[in-house]
Amino acid sequence: MARLPKPKQAPPPVPTPVRPAQAPSVVLAVLADTGPFVALFNNRDRHHQRALDFFRSHGAALRLHTTWEVISEVMVLLDFSAQVQGDFLDWLYAGHQQGLVTIAALQASELPGLATLMRKYADRPMDLADASLVWLANRLNITDIISVDRADFAVYRTANRRAFRNLFA
Repeated sequence: MARLPKPKQAPPPVPTPVRPAQAPSVVLAVLADTGPFVALFNNRDRHHQRALDFFRSHGAALRLHTTWEVISEVMVLLDFSAQVQGDFLDWLYAGHQQGLVTIAALQASELPGLATLMRKYADRPMDLADASLVWLANRLNITDIISVDRADFAVYRTANRRAFRNLFA
């Protein structure tokens, strides 16, 4: 993964997650990939404005589901600033506390299935964060995703051959 240029100043504060009392009647369960999180917290990312617009317009309706592998990848890509990394973790925790963000943890018993997925999509290639999201899609029966990775998630399929619908595209 290519590293983003280091910003000269920290990005502006990210809006706090919407409280459940403000949540709309329609709730959208969505898988969350690395890119939109990085874009939201890095004002020099080419997808930054789109991420701000997306989270501002859909934030109250979203219930984000992601994995620790994705969170780890976000932290690596935000390594230009410990302050920004901390802001991301605080934002994630606030969202989790409000029931807006769920972070799934893989078990060792799932590793062979991930290895099979990564071999199946070796021509892409599929990284562990992407494989963990396909695993989560199978586990939760969710195929809506937010990702800047349009090409790969257009190819990936769930175990029952369902396509992903990228809401961030």
